[in-house]
Amino acid sequence: MEEKRLEENRQLREKLDKLLKEARRNEQTQTSFDSFSLSVVAAQGPAELFHLILHEQKKFRIDEIRLCLVDRFHEVERLLTESYQHSYKGLSFIDTGTSNLLISDIPDGPVLGTRIVNKYDWLINVEETSKYQSAALLPLKRGDEIIGIQLLLSKDPARYNKSDGTTFLQKLGAMIAISIENCINRQRTLELGYQDGLTNAYNRRYFDERLKHEVDRCVRKKTDLVCLFIDVDFFKQINDRHGHQVGDAVLVRLVALMREQVRSSDIVARYGGEEFSIILPDTGIQLAHEVAERIRSQVEQQKLIINDSTLSMTVSIGLASLSQIRLQMDSNEKNGSSGSSNELDQLLLGKADEALYQAKQTGRNQVVIQKVAS
Repeated sequence: MEEKRLEENRQLREKLDKLLKEARRNEQTQTSFDSFSLSVVAAQGPAELFHLILHEQKKFRIDEIRLCLVDRFHEVERLLTESYQHSYKGLSFIDTGTSNLLISDIPDGPVLGTRIVNKYDWLINVEETSKYQSAALLPLKRGDEIIGIQLLLSKDPARYNKSDGTTFLQKLGAMIAISIENCINRQRTLELGYQDGLTNAYNRRYFDERLKHEVDRCVRKKTDLVCLFIDVDFFKQINDRHGHQVGDAVLVRLVALMREQVRSSDIVARYGGEEFSIILPDTGIQLAHEVAERIRSQVEQQKLIINDSTLSMTVSIGLASLSQIRLQMDSNEKNGSSGSSNELDQLLLGKADEALYQAKQTGRNQVVIQKVAS
């Protein structure tokens, strides 16, 4: 009888020890998660935020993470990645124009199980899909709007079970969604410092930084980019005859007209005085020429009423493409001439400026494409 009682006590102690160890692990996990949550909410900028979400979060027994953000107005990717030269492994973007079916298929709440891996394999590299046996999908929502999804992947088929509770995952998704939205809003605020005070176009500082970034990105993606230089014809005469307030109104209206003809992802900047520049990423020279002609035509048709009189204006536009500059550099290398890819943005800018000068010298109110010698 005594031996039986001792055995029962031993078993009870073992159970108690096991419960205490599990409680300590849970407490440590909760403490670690609380610290992680505070770090995510307090993240200063996209680089820190994505490092936490895509890398630091793996310490919670996660083998791999995918984060996909909805980019409805083609600005989220630009705001969150343009300041950084490296890409974030596991981060992607989808837009309503090309991925509406994917977005509409995102559930309202977390979903777990083994089938998630195959259902959302578009978030995983094809060669890596077979590595993962279970997953948790977290919709990132602000109000009723889906702003993205997070996929937590595991090589263990039992790691994420569809019968598990999802309250914790709902909280995690909400916290990450808030942090991402706050980061986007901070980046928007920072952009205000890059705007020209008169026209609200971007200023030259922003243009120079963005041009280098876009050139580097288009070189990596092997796509083309076109730079436009635009100058108001006889602007000094407008100022002399009508005053600087009228001249300012002309510039404001010009920026509005240019923005009507370009995409929201294109960059319209005031380069200086009455001179403007536009960056058209992922655009070939033919399409860019059509955009430039539309701008020129719209400006020519525009009539401003000034003190009961009608004021007309025209612009001259010069274009240069990244692909042409690269062809020239490749040709120079074959001929033994030296050149650096780091100079691509400045070479592109210089060629667009030369094309503008040619447009001004040969009659104004026209579009000229800079021909690059081979």
